[in-house]
Amino acid sequence: MRIVYAADIHGAFERVKILLSETVADMYIISGDLIDIPFYHMNTAINYHELQSFFHGLRIRMGKQEMLIEDFVDELLEMPDISADIEEQGTKYQQYTIRARRVLQQKYKVLENIMAIKQKPPAFCLPGNYDMDLKYTSLHDRDLHLHSYERDGLKIAGYGGADTWTPGIPERYVVPYRGGIGIADSVNEMFNFFMGTKPDIVVTHQPAHGIHDRVTQFGTSGSPALRNFCDNQPVLACLTGHIHGDWGFQVSEGTVHLNPSNFGEVTLLTGGVSEGGCFYVLEIEGREIQKIIFKKLV
Repeated sequence: MRIVYAADIHGAFERVKILLSETVADMYIISGDLIDIPFYHMNTAINYHELQSFFHGLRIRMGKQEMLIEDFVDELLEMPDISADIEEQGTKYQQYTIRARRVLQQKYKVLENIMAIKQKPPAFCLPGNYDMDLKYTSLHDRDLHLHSYERDGLKIAGYGGADTWTPGIPERYVVPYRGGIGIADSVNEMFNFFMGTKPDIVVTHQPAHGIHDRVTQFGTSGSPALRNFCDNQPVLACLTGHIHGDWGFQVSEGTVHLNPSNFGEVTLLTGGVSEGGCFYVLEIEGREIQKIIFKKLV
């Protein structure tokens, strides 16, 4: 079986189209973050982000940080003594949020039309922290999040999202992530799902703890539960993404961990640009990985 794996698409749908058109595989896995911004114009995204940041700070000052921003804004607008300025900004935020959902749905429909290029080999998608839960989108039949599929005697299962707040994306719509740091294995949604499905190939957005998870400013950021599962179960490969700068190939307790870095172009915090285009090709026979090829669209 030949698998093509790309991660962190960030709206580079034309690149996905090229990848599907110019490669041959028995399975394609296109992993989150699938979209870039939930709007068609950057100015709209900036305005929404500014409003989101304002209400994020306000909910912290009011001790409401456990609430979703959208729920917090709804509650504010129901208060009788709210200021005219807060009311205006809150109403605008609600309108932007409704528009964001509509645009997200439209973008996923475009990606589904591109994915349909490959009629015979299965093509799956996994949501990242920029994405909605795909079961509510046109990609629902390709959704790997909390789903498992069997192909050629191998079981593939996925868990999307990440343990981070993503500015500019409505919190109400982001796929929930219950598999990260601080969640014990006994109540960890991701760990329990994988223990129940026993996959040969694991696909996640956030990497395992200590493997391809280092962020320069903060250190390691991966999931201990994912590392525990892969180190103690017969997992052939763990396919991840999310951390663009800490990518590559690593083996731990017999499991091959792969992070190809961002497939779509990404602007770095330093102001530079990571052009992306990288992906992996895995060749598997039986229960053995025979070859792993790192490639790049140029």
